[in-house]
Amino acid sequence: MDRLGSLLVIGALSAVLTLVFLWGVPTHCVQLPNGLNIGKQALIDLNRPYFRPDIVPKFDNGQSLLPGDAWPFYATETTVHGLALEADPEDDFWFAWREDTGLVLKAEDPALYEKLVSEAGAPMGNKGINVVGSHVVMMELQRRPEYANQTCRTRWIVIGTGGL
Repeated sequence: MDRLGSLLVIGALSAVLTLVFLWGVPTHCVQLPNGLNIGKQALIDLNRPYFRPDIVPKFDNGQSLLPGDAWPFYATETTVHGLALEADPEDDFWFAWREDTGLVLKAEDPALYEKLVSEAGAPMGNKGINVVGSHVVMMELQRRPEYANQTCRTRWIVIGTGGL
């Protein structure tokens, strides 16, 4: 019976550690009024130099909207849009996301993409500069009292594109 008890304890601890690992941890981020967050893609990104993660738009569950950084990156009250940067520059793509339409790629639906961008409104956190990355937008918004000290769920580790 002692052996069964030991196995149950080890199994329970393994299950708890697995859930904690999969659930992620809270890290600093910006919760946008459009329903997305801007924050670290993960604590450790095995795809990047020095394992430093990108700052990306992501959902409440920690899943990234994009495979990596975006530059230029625009966040508005309703929409996020810009150029998603891939490992190979020829694979970069223009995107727009709005809660009612989801992710729209310019290459797949140029008319809807243009509509979303034209209806997006004024960029938040761009400091009057038209071409900035998601890192700068997050940093600038965190300086505002309404976005300071916010946290979001962040994955522990990302391998590859993080399941995109």
